[in-house]
Amino acid sequence: MSYNVVTQEGVRKFENIDDAGDYAQAMSLRTGEPVKVFHAETGLVAFTVKTKKETK
Repeated sequence: MSYNVVTQEGVRKFENIDDAGDYAQAMSLRTGEPVKVFHAETGLVAFTVKTKKETK
């Protein structure tokens, strides 16, 4: 099964859910916005990644 990661920069397709999750987490950290990961075949949301930068 493949997965699409949707960001403000566009859509990127991954064959592995772990790779999709890693990319979504990195993009969420970079932008500060939630990133959705969709099943490419069904279009349904697999999960959403929302991370916050830690401030010291």
